Amino acid sequence: MAEDQREQVEMANRASETEPARDGKQSFTRPVSLVTWTLATFDTTLFVLLGVLAVHASGDLADLLAGLNTLVGVAVFCYLWALFVLAVRWVHRRVPLDSAGVRTLVLHGTAAGSVAGVTFLLGLLAVALVSTLQSGGVRLQSVLLVLLIGVGVASVVGGVVGLLASLLDIAVYGLAGTLLPELGSERVTDPRRQ
Repeated sequence: MAEDQREQVEMANRASETEPARDGKQSFTRPVSLVTWTLATFDTTLFVLLGVLAVHASGDLADLLAGLNTLVGVAVFCYLWALFVLAVRWVHRRVPLDSAGVRTLVLHGTAAGSVAGVTFLLGLLAVALVSTLQSGGVRLQSVLLVLLIGVGVASVVGGVVGLLASLLDIAVYGLAGTLLPELGSERVTDPRRQ
């Protein structure tokens, strides 16, 4: 009897995972899996750590930190973290980590990284533009020039970060599967978008 109920629950879960989303809102209301949260947090922390170490190695870390405060630092980290979560979620919705090829995962990771890089830049530019407008004197040509060059650079940098993060995620996920083989048959990523 208990096995029948468990089987019915599993069938209902499988049916809801394979059922196509009726609209975009339904797709975004699904909870994010623990694997997505974990990999996105790992990627964000590693990205920030490598950035801080690179700035420290150049000798500019003290000057950079003197111009920031804790609230700004936490806000930038949370913004970056949210972008990583959305990017990793987008990739996992389309490509399962456990059965897709490396090339497919890397291509999706690169695309998600490019979009996340541009979104990160646009968020920073919006904040900078508001503070510049308050002080007065903004030239539209300067804003457009910075926007055009910045979007190109941000998409390339974001794509490279997405590519490297995808390779790292594949390696970490494979290592976890090797260390915990009993979980290999469980579905732990987000259900694919239909």
